[in-house]
Amino acid sequence: IQFYNDAYRPSLGDSGKHPAALGQRGVDCWPEIWAVIKPLIDQVMGGGEAVYLEDQMIPIFRNGKLEDVYWTFCYSRVVEPDGSTGGVLVTCHETTGEVDRKKKIEQMLAELAQSEARLSSLIGQAPVGIGMLKSRELVIETANDKILQFWGKDRRVIGTPLSLALPELEGQPFLAILDEVFTSGKAYSSNEVGAFLEKNGELDRYYFDILYQPIADSEGNTEGILVLATDLTAQVKSRQLIEESALQFRQMADSIIQMVWVTDAKGMHEYYNQRWYDFTGSTYEDTKGEGWNQIFHPEDRARAWKQWEHSLATGEPYEIEYRLKNHQGEYVWVLGRAAPFYGSEGNISKWFGTCTDIHQQKLLQQQKDDFISIASHELKTPLTTLKMGMQLLDRMLGEQPERVSGLISRAHKNIDRVSTLITDLLNASKFNHGQLQLNKARFVVSELVGESCEHINLEGKYKVNFTGDMLLSVMADGDRIAQVVTNFIANAIKYAPGSMEINIDIKRWDQGIRVSVNDHGPGISADKIPHLFDRYYRADSSGSQYSGLGLGLYICSEIIKKHEGEIGVESALGKGSSFWFTLPG
Repeated sequence: IQFYNDAYRPSLGDSGKHPAALGQRGVDCWPEIWAVIKPLIDQVMGGGEAVYLEDQMIPIFRNGKLEDVYWTFCYSRVVEPDGSTGGVLVTCHETTGEVDRKKKIEQMLAELAQSEARLSSLIGQAPVGIGMLKSRELVIETANDKILQFWGKDRRVIGTPLSLALPELEGQPFLAILDEVFTSGKAYSSNEVGAFLEKNGELDRYYFDILYQPIADSEGNTEGILVLATDLTAQVKSRQLIEESALQFRQMADSIIQMVWVTDAKGMHEYYNQRWYDFTGSTYEDTKGEGWNQIFHPEDRARAWKQWEHSLATGEPYEIEYRLKNHQGEYVWVLGRAAPFYGSEGNISKWFGTCTDIHQQKLLQQQKDDFISIASHELKTPLTTLKMGMQLLDRMLGEQPERVSGLISRAHKNIDRVSTLITDLLNASKFNHGQLQLNKARFVVSELVGESCEHINLEGKYKVNFTGDMLLSVMADGDRIAQVVTNFIANAIKYAPGSMEINIDIKRWDQGIRVSVNDHGPGISADKIPHLFDRYYRADSSGSQYSGLGLGLYICSEIIKKHEGEIGVESALGKGSSFWFTLPG
């Protein structure tokens, strides 16, 4: 027995079985009826149809004795996510009172038959609706005040066929059922039957427990039908409202982006929304009670649990950032929040909480911190060198011109480094705010690429080889495309210093052109390739760190995207790299 709700507790008696029943084996809790209900449970557990029985007498040992108890109950399968049977859901309603009431009414009617006057008096005062329908035309012969109230009619309907007295019954099943009772001589009963009735000029839905009992004459022929009705409208609508509210809560909780969870007053989890199961890939069994703690990152468990215990002890809202393992086995930063829910007695009865994915925010924060650190270092180093060079230059004004020229050259190089870093920052800012404008003109691609390589050829250290179609032209912003080519070449030199040759290929590609810059360096590992064009990403090779803000390739990517082209890289360790881009013609 996994659980039972408060409505089931009275069936266990005032003492003895509750709360010991929770967690017991069924045979231990109900030995007196196990032989009766076990075959039904086995049928359902074996994948058979659900079992539904009404007003069944099943004795129960409670309140110190074996009692004859009547039940309307249903056994149905609890289906696991993989389709297997996880258990049996029992929904039951003790109908002992209803059965006893029916028996009492039947006994009462038998006694009433002895005296018509007494019968009329008792019917009129009965707490349930009672009416007598005569002949197959269902003429209203008798109706007490209660059933007239149910119908929304007065005594003028007595002597009128039911179909004329209540025309709204047309199209509803009741007239057909009553005709079947009259012709078959078999009683009909049903619980919580919905009926549309017109009261005060308005048609509305009402709910009743009903009994249609055929009345036979001395020869056994049906001469009328006794109608008994109990109004359950208020109870049914209240329950429907609760069920609808619960359904709306679940639908809302499953539709929002946050993970939603509910615990009891002691902090043990009772509910997770679908987003939780989608994110963690877990089941309720995996995370019920304290099982959820295993999804926390090991470094965050103690800290999160300490904060949770503090909230449970003080009633203060819970808020903390921690990492949770997702269904792919990756730890993701989330913001956990919870607030207490107070019951009618002023005590905390539940905690309602959420987990919000803040992983990207944490990564962006880390990138910002890394950027500040890198930028500070990268900008400080050349400026320091520049400052020292200029100070030394001041002291050497009277010395040999060759040394002065060298210092000036070094100063200019460091100024160029600072200028490049600042330019990258400005370009990144423009892309971020959509402010970059393109000045397109048609130019020969090989000529622009050649101009971008002039400084390499002048130094004489590296050899640049050209292949492909040297006459291809394209409509684009030449300065921006030159910036992309220059960055590709600079990366080839920086990350593949041992590759003395750089090969540049230019060819027609679909309706445009494709330019690739190829080196014979150490190559790039596969896990780094997807991130090369990310903002602030700085590649490393064999543990070596390189200067820069990690903006160069990001800016190249944004320039090519602005031209509606594509950009990418092909590389393998030990085989060099090929950075390429395409442009529409």
